[in-house]
Amino acid sequence: MNNYHQLNTLKKQQGAATLFTSIILLVAITLVVILSGKTVLNETKIAADNYRITQATTAANYAMDLGVNYFDTGGFDRINNATNAIESDTVVDLLGDIDGDGVYDNPFNALSLTSNDGSQTTSATLLFNNTAGTLCVPAGADITMKSGMITATGFSDDGLATRTITQCVGPITVLNDDGPKQPLVAQGSVALTGNARIINRFTNTTIWSGDKVTIGSSSAMETYIKDPAVGFLDIDVEADEARLLSTDEDADTQLVSNNNLGNGLDIIDDDPSLGTLLGLDFFTNFFNVETRAQLKKLAGTQSYTSMGDAITTPVKTGLIWVEEADGDQTMNGGTIGAIGEPAIVIINGDFTLGGNSTIYGLLYVRGKYTIVGTPTVVGANVVEGSNFPAETTATGPIVTGVGTISLIYWPGFESSSNNPLPGLTAVISGSWRDW
Repeated sequence: MNNYHQLNTLKKQQGAATLFTSIILLVAITLVVILSGKTVLNETKIAADNYRITQATTAANYAMDLGVNYFDTGGFDRINNATNAIESDTVVDLLGDIDGDGVYDNPFNALSLTSNDGSQTTSATLLFNNTAGTLCVPAGADITMKSGMITATGFSDDGLATRTITQCVGPITVLNDDGPKQPLVAQGSVALTGNARIINRFTNTTIWSGDKVTIGSSSAMETYIKDPAVGFLDIDVEADEARLLSTDEDADTQLVSNNNLGNGLDIIDDDPSLGTLLGLDFFTNFFNVETRAQLKKLAGTQSYTSMGDAITTPVKTGLIWVEEADGDQTMNGGTIGAIGEPAIVIINGDFTLGGNSTIYGLLYVRGKYTIVGTPTVVGANVVEGSNFPAETTATGPIVTGVGTISLIYWPGFESSSNNPLPGLTAVISGSWRDW
């Protein structure tokens, strides 16, 4: 009897132990499930946050690219914020054509960025800042549109995640010593027999040559320098364009050289410091590069094989490189460059300028330079006079012509205004900030 009771009690105790163990296992499994669910939820949140941050970062990077491109194609001030006209108002732009399609986009503070497949739409803001004392502009520096800071902030598609990046931008210096100081510079001899009118209202020289300058055979060639009674002339032609660019010899000028007077003190010829610079040495004396290829690379998409490709509407500005297999180029009309947005045009070969062509800026001719028709150059001409494609010096004279050229010196080659030349800007190394 007692044995039976003891056996029955033992069986009951075994059932209680099983139940207790089951409860513990159930609780453990429940905790594991809860913890696993929480982990999955956290991982999902982390993945979602990373996705949103990636969206915001991508939007910020893309907006920064837009901002740098906008600056590179004309600077911070390309439109009038009040009228939306394409003109300078000395204020950084708040809106404009950021993608270059000729249509005004949303204001920079409301950029809508849609993915290529249309699966998502993010947004971004752009801010241009050229204030002195910032990271990119030293305290006390002159305020211009040539350099400053671009701030781009990107947002995720739901607007919860943001990412801000900043980058300093500034101009690339292409010309040595701010460019030539004379309207016409030639490595070799100059023999113009046409009705050339060369005017310099800024300095006291008109022609600088490493060989002879002959004007005696031209009955109408004349050179003029600034009237000494006239005060300092502002480089900004927008302030008094008609006065500074006038072809009238009585407008703030005095006659110095012509057929009757001979070569005056404004003409510097037989200068060995210029005449001994041959080929590439002559080229690098004016340009801040070591090879021609470097400058051609800077021209980028504005490197052409024909002058016809460089003469378009709207008028091209900035750095322009023209080179054909045989080296010969001709311009018989049209305009390159503009007031406030001049061009630096390099002809890598011989060049004939004629018709009623107009060039604003610096015209550099590697080979011989021939003038016909009635062209106008507002800026300067530099003639290397080298054989193409060799670096040997061509037989003189290297500047000739019977045309009626109006060559008016103007030192605003790289920029006559506060804005940098299109295509000649760059981000400042080491200035990238990711916040």
